[in-house]
Amino acid sequence: MSYFQDAFGNGILNRKPVWCYRGAILILLIFVLSPAHSRAQQSRSDSLPTNQPGFLQKRTNESRDTIKTEAGRNGVAPPLRVVANAAFGLGEKLTFLVHYGPINAGNARLSIPEIVTVNGRPCYKIISEMWSNKFFSSFFKIDDRVESHTDVDGLFSWRFSKRLREGDFKTEHEVTFDQINHLAVMKKDGKSDTLAVPPFVQDVLSAIYLLRTRQLAPGDTVHIDNHSDGKLFDLQVVVHKREKVHTKAGKFSCLVVEPFLKTSALFQQKGRLVIHMTDDHRKMPVMITSQLYVKGFKLGAIVAELEKIEGAPGY
Repeated sequence: MSYFQDAFGNGILNRKPVWCYRGAILILLIFVLSPAHSRAQQSRSDSLPTNQPGFLQKRTNESRDTIKTEAGRNGVAPPLRVVANAAFGLGEKLTFLVHYGPINAGNARLSIPEIVTVNGRPCYKIISEMWSNKFFSSFFKIDDRVESHTDVDGLFSWRFSKRLREGDFKTEHEVTFDQINHLAVMKKDGKSDTLAVPPFVQDVLSAIYLLRTRQLAPGDTVHIDNHSDGKLFDLQVVVHKREKVHTKAGKFSCLVVEPFLKTSALFQQKGRLVIHMTDDHRKMPVMITSQLYVKGFKLGAIVAELEKIEGAPGY
C-alpha cells in the first residue's frame, strides 16, 4: 500500500512525501501499488473474465451517433449501460480508523451523500476523505478530499476531482470524462490535457464501487480499466480466500483480495496490499492492510479498520 508506505516512509521521516495517486485514501489503499515517480502505465484493454455475468462483459459497439446523452423525459438522458447493483446506494457512509501498530494516525471516510446530474444523467456523488488526528497533525497534517460523479445506472465515471493537503504539499485537479467520444480531459495548474480512454473507463473511486457489484469467489481475477493522473492502467484484483475478521464495527465474514497494477509488461508494486471485503452482496471494505517499507526494510503494517457503518440496511 504505497500511499501509506510513502506517507510514513518517504513523508514523515523526510518531511518531503512522495505520494502515490495522492488522496482518495481508501481507494488508494487498494489501487496504489507503485511510487508516483516510477509509474509508466500504458493503455490496456478492459477485457473482463469470461466467467463474469453478461452485463459486465458487454461492450458498446454502437457508433457515436447512436449513443447520446440528450435529455429525454423529465430531462433525464437514457443510460449508456446498466449494471445490476445491490451493493450500495444513496446515504451509505463508511468510517475507518487508520493506525500503524498501536498509533492512531487519523480517520478516513467513504460516503454517498447525494445524487447529482451530469450530462443529463443521475450520478452518485461519491466522496473519499482522510484527515489526521490532533497528535498526528502536530508533525504532519493530512486533509484530503476526493470526489467521483459515478453514473447511477452504468457505474462509470463522468467527473473526478481531488483536493489534497498533506504536510507542505498541496494540489488540486479535475478530470471530465466524455463517455460518448471516449476522452478524458484533465485540468490542473491552469493547464488542460486530453487523453483517449476506453469505453466506460473508471476513476479510482468509481472502480472500487463497480468491483463491489461483482460476484466474487476464491480463484477469481477481475480486470478493470482505470484512469488516474493522466494515465491509463489495468487494475487486476485477485480473490484469494475466505476469512473472518473483527473490527471496531463488528465481526465479518470476508473475501480476501489483492490488487495489482499491470504496467508495460511487469507487475510493479512495493510489498503486499490485502483487502478484506464482506462476503455478501455488499462487498464492503472492512479492513485494508499493507506492509510498511523504509529503504527496503520491513517496518510493520498500516491498517485501515472499519469503525462505523451508516446507511447500509442490514448492518
